[in-house]
Amino acid sequence: MGWLGRMLRPGQVKAPPLGRRQSLEGIPVLNEGVTVDGREPDRLVLTIRVRRGTGYLSRFQPPVMERTVKLDELGSFVFRQVDGRRNARDIVGQFVKRYRTNRREAELSTVAFLKSLVARGALSIVIK
Repeated sequence: MGWLGRMLRPGQVKAPPLGRRQSLEGIPVLNEGVTVDGREPDRLVLTIRVRRGTGYLSRFQPPVMERTVKLDELGSFVFRQVDGRRNARDIVGQFVKRYRTNRREAELSTVAFLKSLVARGALSIVIK
């Protein structure tokens, strides 16, 4: 999307950015159309169904496409913690408990990982 697509429309108000505390209270939830293959014990494979875009060249793509994302052991652990009830802070706490890492490092890497899954369409974050 170019700069034109990022412009605000008349009457549209840009939402204020979330603070650190608010973003950690967000609850990650699995999107519809995502299937999880857990044949290997420490690794998950996500299949994400994605609708085609609306641009001119998108007409030549199938209406629904599938993307595959392979998660390593750490990513699989974090993804397994997503149950629609735990917030990001709880998931970070479980990560620190399991892997005995520095809390700040775990927080940064877990939040970055969750953001990447949101960008790929696997998760959504619910802010309460």
